[in-house]
Amino acid sequence: MSRSRTRTTSSAYSNFSTVLQQVATGLWRAVKEARGNCVSFTPKKVLEYAGVSENVKPIVLTLVRYILDELVKSELLQKDEKRYRLCRYNMCEDGSMQENKLWELCKESDSPDKIIKLLSSLVE
Repeated sequence: MSRSRTRTTSSAYSNFSTVLQQVATGLWRAVKEARGNCVSFTPKKVLEYAGVSENVKPIVLTLVRYILDELVKSELLQKDEKRYRLCRYNMCEDGSMQENKLWELCKESDSPDKIIKLLSSLVE
């Protein structure tokens, strides 16, 4: 029994596609739950939005940060460079980021499936 439990735990952080799905789900929920037209989050907060809050391994946060940085390169997110120690990202509907396609896709989707496809095409 402990053997299967170990496999489940290790696959949760060693499988890049699982992390990609968690990031997509976290971004989708963050935008869906937004009360305004902008959300700000850290890599760990994205995982919390996705329902992953316990025992987050550093490698998972590194993978999440990599995915978010790729979204910054594609101009779908902004990186908040004002903070020295904390890596924070912003996604806005309007203002500094006009017509954010990721924001619109999250708002119009009923599930994170389209966001997963978008992230897969950008990152993998």
